[in-house]
Amino acid sequence: MQSKTSFFNKALFKKNLGRTWVVGLLYFIVMLVEIPISYVIDISNFESTYYVESGYTKSMLLKQHFSYISTTEVAFVLGIVLAVITFLYLFTKRDTYMMHAFPVSRKSLYFTGLLSCLLVAIVPILLIGAITSIVATIEGAGAYAVIWYWVLIGVVSTVLFLSIAFFSLMVSGQVVTAVVFYIIFNYLYTLMQVAFRLSASIWMFGMSSVPYFRKNAIFSPIFYIADNCRIKCYELTDDYGNLQEFTTRMVGGKYLIIYGVVAVVFFIVAYIMYKFKKIETVHDFICAPFMQPVFSVGMSFFISMVAGAYISGMYDAMGQRTYSSKFAVGIISAIIIGAILYMITKMMIEKTIRVFNVKNISKCLLYSIASLAFLLCLRFDVFKVENRVPSTDDIAWVGIQCDYTMVFTSEDEINTVRSLHKNFLADKKELRDISVNNPDVGSNVVTIKYKLKNGNVVVRSYNVIDTEDPTVTPTYVAAAEPILDFLNNPTIIKEHIIGNIWNACTIPYMQFIGYRYDEGIKDFNAEEMPFDDLNDKEKEAKYEKVYEALLKDIDQGNVLQTSFGYRDDSANLYDDFNFTVSNKKIEYFSDEMTFEDYDYDYYYSYPQYEQNIYVMLNKDCTNTLQTLKDEGFYYDDEVIITFDEYNEKVGYYDYETYL
Repeated sequence: MQSKTSFFNKALFKKNLGRTWVVGLLYFIVMLVEIPISYVIDISNFESTYYVESGYTKSMLLKQHFSYISTTEVAFVLGIVLAVITFLYLFTKRDTYMMHAFPVSRKSLYFTGLLSCLLVAIVPILLIGAITSIVATIEGAGAYAVIWYWVLIGVVSTVLFLSIAFFSLMVSGQVVTAVVFYIIFNYLYTLMQVAFRLSASIWMFGMSSVPYFRKNAIFSPIFYIADNCRIKCYELTDDYGNLQEFTTRMVGGKYLIIYGVVAVVFFIVAYIMYKFKKIETVHDFICAPFMQPVFSVGMSFFISMVAGAYISGMYDAMGQRTYSSKFAVGIISAIIIGAILYMITKMMIEKTIRVFNVKNISKCLLYSIASLAFLLCLRFDVFKVENRVPSTDDIAWVGIQCDYTMVFTSEDEINTVRSLHKNFLADKKELRDISVNNPDVGSNVVTIKYKLKNGNVVVRSYNVIDTEDPTVTPTYVAAAEPILDFLNNPTIIKEHIIGNIWNACTIPYMQFIGYRYDEGIKDFNAEEMPFDDLNDKEKEAKYEKVYEALLKDIDQGNVLQTSFGYRDDSANLYDDFNFTVSNKKIEYFSDEMTFEDYDYDYYYSYPQYEQNIYVMLNKDCTNTLQTLKDEGFYYDDEVIITFDEYNEKVGYYDYETYL
């Protein structure tokens, strides 16, 4: 018989493998189909596919193949399944007493179980790596570094989720609860982040857009590994789809090291918890004493905070409410719900409804006071969240979105936006309820977004109203008007709406479509001059004249103006006007795409050297309209029609006609 102090028990090891090998086999089969077999199918008849014509090689396709395959989802499921099967005896009294009655130490039980789980989880990944390497050799694809880096990601992911599963099993004496805890632990940071962001979006000034700009953090490995520990392929093709450049990056190595260390820590903590776990805690909701207050306070606080925020939101939906009244409703709701949830969690932990004693009520009271203090800190912005304006040195770019989207990257423009933002926040007391206190004044929303150099994002959105309305206060005008003056500066408009190549571009394409009313069909017909009789050079000459006229209208403030009031398009032209700016030597900087912060490698692998611009003209654009007419885009002023005139003509303002 082996020593009771041994880390390994051969008989137990064989028994564990006998119960879990099927899981490993299924994992192997899934990966076998998804990787080597799928790759072989993709490159069958390779020489006759479009890949060869486009310039792709088998090695490139293999790298692409691995860039699409994530290991986290399968590892997430595999970890808890293996852990539950191996330590299932911990959740029934009969099996628990029997296993711990054997002359085998808990150390042997734990580490033998750990070794068997690691073997079943890791061997399939290693086999897939070996088989794929053989296939790559036979096909002449190579890419061994990519293959084994993917294997490394798979091994670390599996070990990490397995360690979290071990920890979860030691927390609870109920297998279903342990699985639920496993899910909670893996999504905990994300859930906390969502809870804070949802609450802040309803309660705090300028935070309404915060939930939509959440970034995955290292504390959420199930998301972070898939996004940041992977193989990335970058492709550059010409207009005909022919490959010009193909590069591969294996990113996230340092994070894999961190996650590997975290996994070891979880395994050690789980072992300590198992070593001191009392047998009689089988079937207990939480059998780790230190986790009981964490669970009670955590569940009560976060659920009540989100619930209070939603109740506050519903209260606001019944009619426009001030921030103070919304917060009061939210705080009262959160405190009441939190106290109820706290006592419910006590019932779950103590397995009785008789929890209303002095000790528990006192703890509930302390929790409620602490919760109230935190919520009041949010209300009075003790943490300086509402007033946060990042330092210039930390900002990569800053964008403003209202009627149009503009992104500023130069230090001078960044400093200007920061100053405007700080000036706007100087009197929050009036600004936070400006649309509520002026319900009859046209309103809009302006969003200011800072992209920081560390990759984080700071976003603030504010309700604003028409600065030209006679009822607005001088204080509001002093806060809002400087932002409008900046956005409506002609140079800013040209650089950030037309684009960075506005003054160094050609106009290879332009379209103007007028609309003429036809009494016979009671509708409008589109009219467009295609200029088919002109060559490209003659067309561009016309286009450039119209473009220069448009720039003149911008300088005169006739078009592309931003307003903080309700955007009324009725005075704008129903006619369509768009053109393309192009410079084959200078890459086009898209303010809109940058502001949306698309992190799609596919998009960024294709530099843009031209952009199509749509402009909604109005009858004040006299320079543009006259030049369009002079250059033959239209000949009859009857085709120049506003939205208001169009709607009136087709009967949209006549309810009976519209029906």
